[in-house]
Amino acid sequence: MNNDLKYFTIPNILTLFNLIAGSFAIFYAFEMSDKLYLASLFIFIALIFDFLDGFVARLLKSESKIGAQLDSLSDLVSFGIAPAVISFQMLKKYALEIISFSVDLAFVDIIIMISPILLIVAAALRLAKFNSDDRQSSSFMGLATPASALFFASLPLLYNFDPNNLIILKTWLDVNLPFDFILAIIGIQVYILTNFWFYAVSIVVFSILQLVDLPMFSFKFKDYSFSKNNSKYIFIIISFILLIFLQSFIIPFIVILYILFSVGDDIGALFGKK
Repeated sequence: MNNDLKYFTIPNILTLFNLIAGSFAIFYAFEMSDKLYLASLFIFIALIFDFLDGFVARLLKSESKIGAQLDSLSDLVSFGIAPAVISFQMLKKYALEIISFSVDLAFVDIIIMISPILLIVAAALRLAKFNSDDRQSSSFMGLATPASALFFASLPLLYNFDPNNLIILKTWLDVNLPFDFILAIIGIQVYILTNFWFYAVSIVVFSILQLVDLPMFSFKFKDYSFSKNNSKYIFIIISFILLIFLQSFIIPFIVILYILFSVGDDIGALFGKK
């Protein structure tokens, strides 16, 4: 059989694990809305398999047409539908405090509740474009769907986040965390979890970012020199430091930082050409 048509190559099996993890994320998001962090965990697992399938395919030189299509279909489930379901549950439980969704709700509430569908539509269009666009071999045109998924999957972690557990930051300061700092962290948590405007704006913005022709750097290195990858290396170092000190709380902001770094790269390239 032509390798392009084989189902169970090693990269395809890894892609199927991505799909399975994304499916579990959806199940947990629907059935255990009081423990949405479990759904987030499975999206993070799907992200790992999504990285591994491409890495292994390139390593083994076993990239195939069926693999590319399977990857996109799996990504739609894990990074389109799963984060949309999480956003739906976050809106229902925290922002709007609705017990159950029904057509009897106020029209505005219904519109807000179904807004995460935009994430599914945007992911489907983004992935279809990626498969058809030969400009995206070493960088992305628009925000990659996994990056958008990472942002929304990290939001439930804020509910379980306790700033008093920032052990490394406490040790570095050599004192208990300042009370004002803890209040600021809690204030941000409460705002994000309970403000439907935050969800509405984030859903629209991240959907648009997936569809626009905005160059964003990927982590596929043609070479590892600092001069040609300085933005990537600086972003990785800053993100690593932030994760050490602020743990899961900082993940949504790291995704925003990635977007800002990519835009900065684009502006720098634009002025560099001039």
